[in-house]
Amino acid sequence: MQGRLVTLEWPGDDDWAAIASWLRPGSPAAVLSGDWELLGAAEVEQANRSGRVHHLVIRTKDGTRIGTVSYQRSGRIGGFTVGGAIGSPELWRRGYGAEAVVLLVDYLFHQLDAHRVQVTTAGYNKGIIRLMTKTPFVVEGILRDHCYLDGEYHDAIVWGLLRDEHYASLKPSEDNRVLAVGLADFVSEDDKVQARAVLTEHLATADRTALTPYLEQDAGTAGTILPAERGAA
Repeated sequence: MQGRLVTLEWPGDDDWAAIASWLRPGSPAAVLSGDWELLGAAEVEQANRSGRVHHLVIRTKDGTRIGTVSYQRSGRIGGFTVGGAIGSPELWRRGYGAEAVVLLVDYLFHQLDAHRVQVTTAGYNKGIIRLMTKTPFVVEGILRDHCYLDGEYHDAIVWGLLRDEHYASLKPSEDNRVLAVGLADFVSEDDKVQARAVLTEHLATADRTALTPYLEQDAGTAGTILPAERGAA
């Protein structure tokens, strides 16, 4: 997945330790997100291979590995929870994390048939809250005393985005305040049209398909009253 500032890639063998370091308790990225896990590289890899969570690596245009975004299924079919972390504070507020999350969200809706995507942010993170207000995400609730930092508990904000809201955000808006990317289709519209044309031509000229027995049966029983129909008559 490629954006203007970053690309998202599936992790390689040398990425698991970096992901674990970004998510460890006390790391700058984990502190600001209000969410961390005490996992080593092997545990992170296993969690991904088992399908419990899916991480992607964020890279800048020159290929530098700077962070990660993740998603996992939640609730009923079509629900996803996403998160992310830029490792070094020096790279914060440059738009890298914002674009990475937008790319991931669009991937979930456009390729994995998501119906709802959820993000939870720490109530003390001014930067991410300001960012979220510029997206089509809707505040859905407050988790009281969900995070712990600097000797006290803090609330967390739950943001949600539905499928129709996402696609509406990709259209030009008057206020132009929505952060939107819109991934390119994997298969072009022209190729999809041509594929349908090839199949249509084949069906028109093929001597026999899996449908032929049904069509022959229909022709042979035309006008015949079936037993169930006799009883109803």
